[in-house]
Amino acid sequence: ITLNLEAAEGREVLKKLAVQADVIIENAPPGDWDAKGIGYRQLSQLNPRLVYCWVGQLGQWGPMKDRAGNLDPTAQAACGFVHGTGAPKAFGGTPTRSGWWMCDQVGGTAAALGIMTALVYREKVSGRGQFIEATAANGVIRILDYNWGWYGMDGSIRPRYGNWDLAINIYAVNPCKDGQIMVGGGHDRLWFRIWKTVGKDQPALEQHIIEDPKLKVVTDRLPHYMQVETYTTLSEWFKDNTRYEAETKLQAEEVASGGVSFMDEVCETPHYKYRGHMEVIDDQNYGPVLIGSSAFLGYRTPGRVKWIGRPTGQDNDDVYRRLLGLTKADMDGLKGKGVI
Repeated sequence: ITLNLEAAEGREVLKKLAVQADVIIENAPPGDWDAKGIGYRQLSQLNPRLVYCWVGQLGQWGPMKDRAGNLDPTAQAACGFVHGTGAPKAFGGTPTRSGWWMCDQVGGTAAALGIMTALVYREKVSGRGQFIEATAANGVIRILDYNWGWYGMDGSIRPRYGNWDLAINIYAVNPCKDGQIMVGGGHDRLWFRIWKTVGKDQPALEQHIIEDPKLKVVTDRLPHYMQVETYTTLSEWFKDNTRYEAETKLQAEEVASGGVSFMDEVCETPHYKYRGHMEVIDDQNYGPVLIGSSAFLGYRTPGRVKWIGRPTGQDNDDVYRRLLGLTKADMDGLKGKGVI
């Protein structure tokens, strides 16, 4: 819907809608709705069961809350994520932000979880709604995993390490004959299965690695020069194998591996197609559109995508007439005043 909250009459309409609502999600600047008399403090008095969620980058309070322009790319950088992504300086690399809108996705997912939790609490415990805040910064900081343990132990900062891993070897994206392939050798058993696979084609490479006393256990394989030794040797095998060939050989030894797929290959992967991970929906506004489908499967509550987006104001008639009982004359009057 469209609704002009700068107009006093528009704010009165919002209050009437809030009485009908389970959830309101707001992303105006911090304190903006409260100053207008339509924040959680005011709306919860009209509807005590209301779940009110504020979403944004830095939060409704705190010393940086009013900082301008801290949207997804700058939020990624400010949260420590970008510093740890990309190749190390020694490899000629620089910090690299996510190619996707990662902050918005993570922050939005956190908001959804918070809303669902509040709804369950309302229905099962309190009978009342609550205020929820979900920020992109908090969402990303939460997923920085053992960076926090790394810093917390001795004050050191986990460095960038590109496609290699600082805690596991072999655990990396590797170049091969027709692209790149990920191989996961997270423990010693898998380590030797990887080299057994390599040895079937090139016994000298397997022998070179498994006879090295400095590579016997995973902790010995983590220093940088040991990683270089490992991956350069593995690349000698990969350069003669395509993604499919390498994955087939590694899977035969039950080694987790998979080629780095292009989007067209993802779309044509039989397993994904069988499970419906991609679908073409016939959107009422845009016609057939290829999308990634629901992120979960549920027997009783299957996820679905109803539409990919709505033109501004498309649901004005339905919402205002159904929820507020406005007539066509009422709506024409509000449109004439610039309220809706």
